[in-house]
Amino acid sequence: MSQSAARRATGRQAQRKKAPKSNMPLIIGGVVGLIVIMVAAGLVFSRNSTPIAGEQQFANQVPAPANPHIVNPTDAHPAYNSNPPTSGWHTGGNIGPWGVTTQPLADEITIHNLEHGGVIIHYRQDLDQATVDQLTTLTRQLQQQSPCVLLIPRATDKLDKPIAVTAWTWLLKLDSFDATTITNFFRKHVNQGPEQVGCGLRS
Repeated sequence: MSQSAARRATGRQAQRKKAPKSNMPLIIGGVVGLIVIMVAAGLVFSRNSTPIAGEQQFANQVPAPANPHIVNPTDAHPAYNSNPPTSGWHTGGNIGPWGVTTQPLADEITIHNLEHGGVIIHYRQDLDQATVDQLTTLTRQLQQQSPCVLLIPRATDKLDKPIAVTAWTWLLKLDSFDATTITNFFRKHVNQGPEQVGCGLRS
């Protein structure tokens, strides 16, 4: 065998002995990248789903009927699953007047406000006038952002906290006036009802 032929044969043997190039670095890099993306997405989801302090989401304890409308506020119906209620049986045609109301309204009426995407601020009828005045001022300020907010008194024996704020399926109860918390709740939940009727935020 000539020297050149021997060199060629030796080269072929060396190539056969080389281990195939590993794809392991690419695989590891892909896995690490996927983990980073999943962690980042989890942080965003957690940030968006974390409730405001004191806020609770009420799941329906009894599934709402396909058509939870009643004709009159006094019509019999199953009990609500929260107090104040955040969904359930209500009149189909009437809603409470947006803004400041000084007399209690039936839940069977105001739930329709929530269905439209409104937010209701309830306060106990025995609440001191200074706090009522603060709530009144705040309600009028919030109406500059969306018209769909209602301030109403609630019978003292029907509210276990001085202030409660409701939106569709959401309830916030407060021991004292807190403009920031109420405003944050309002901005997060207004216009989120199943029937959105002109309640979008203006700013």
